[in-house]
Amino acid sequence: TATAAAGLAVSSFFQPAFAANVKVKKLALDAIPADAVEIAKNSELVQNAWNYLLGEINSLHDAELKEKVLGIYAKTAPSFMERYQSQTAVKAVYQKLFDAGLVDPKLTAVDKLFPPLKDPDTNPQPFFSAPGSGYGSHHAYPGGLVTHTAVNVEITKSILATYSHIMDYEHGYDIAVAGQLLHDLAKPWVFQWQKDGSSLPEYTIAGTGAHHIFSVAEAIFRKLPADEVVAQACAHDHPGSKADEEQVVNWIKAASIIAGVDPVSYGLLSGDAKTLPTPHQQAGYIVHLGDHDWVLSVPAAQQSVAVLKQVASKVYGMNEQDLNSIKFNKFSNYIGAQYSFMHVHQALSTKDPFTAASEVASLVVGK
Repeated sequence: TATAAAGLAVSSFFQPAFAANVKVKKLALDAIPADAVEIAKNSELVQNAWNYLLGEINSLHDAELKEKVLGIYAKTAPSFMERYQSQTAVKAVYQKLFDAGLVDPKLTAVDKLFPPLKDPDTNPQPFFSAPGSGYGSHHAYPGGLVTHTAVNVEITKSILATYSHIMDYEHGYDIAVAGQLLHDLAKPWVFQWQKDGSSLPEYTIAGTGAHHIFSVAEAIFRKLPADEVVAQACAHDHPGSKADEEQVVNWIKAASIIAGVDPVSYGLLSGDAKTLPTPHQQAGYIVHLGDHDWVLSVPAAQQSVAVLKQVASKVYGMNEQDLNSIKFNKFSNYIGAQYSFMHVHQALSTKDPFTAASEVASLVVGK
């Protein structure tokens, strides 16, 4: 029937390429690895999302753009750091940012401007093992970056498909999808895993998380097209008002200072460097709309971890010291990577939260 066919179409629409029945690998608490890369490698959820992203990169039509995006996913070490191999160089760029009003010493000291990096050719970690954000925020588990980015890319593609289907016009696919694929490219560097199972804290540049500025700077340094860089820069805000556009302009200015380029000559800003190039392209708005997974996933993660702490204490026998150490963090990291905090959070709404979280934990972690 038409109704059945419509139902099947809707059902199929909401099945991304990687959405198979994900198999959870249960481990005893003491057997959970501390190494984030190992946790991510052994998560079917994470690896499916990673493979999905590689497939989406290959869906880009522009061969040169595709090659550059693949290169960034393979090399997570920031290439622009070749400019900052001395403290003198770091202090000089910090002063430029300060003079432009783009860094506040009260929030970010000069020695905290850049995260630790062995050298610009050594990856701090693979793309697929990084968390989706700072510890305590969305998808903060090994592999959270790829699950977050996969969700965002799927949302972005759905926005493009919706405007095509309802409004009968098509917007440039490559720039919007590439902008979303790269919007958090610096997170493997910024959110490196620590020995206690948490990730590095993030500092602020130009009023936003440093990862955003570094992501735009790296896209510039690797010579991504100007339209892609601008769209990517709009992930955290859009040019829909003068105040909002000013924020995006400042992020591009900060990124350009770090990358060592003139944003006007590159085509990132208008001739007076006060606005984005006009007329504004829709890709930036679409990337911004697509980067709203955090609206749900931040409270989902925070509420899930809070209840999992209760479970760790009452069911797995962790004491207060354990709950603030690698013991709980790897417990939480493993459940997040295997099951996702989104899945845990949904379960919390089905019954008593403690009971629901206990049942989820028992599927993933043995005593």
